[in-house]
Amino acid sequence: MSAEWLIAGPDGPTLACYCRSCPPAGSITDLTCLRCGDGPLLAGGLAADTLDNLPAPARRWLTAAGWRLDGPVCPGCLPSRAR
Repeated sequence: MSAEWLIAGPDGPTLACYCRSCPPAGSITDLTCLRCGDGPLLAGGLAADTLDNLPAPARRWLTAAGWRLDGPVCPGCLPSRAR
């Protein structure tokens, strides 16, 4: 089974899938939606010890993807008026 990871790419953060036996190296942050429990794992330079400390590239990517980080709540769980 694979998990969705937000990793640093040549043009900025990008999503990738890795199985449990071959995750990317470095620090990991598990971003979990408070409503559905789903979300990406943030790897390497995009990881942080708290959501308040997320690096700017990760914060920009997640916000552009529709995440509300003050929850956190994923785009699929936000009411349509909040998107």
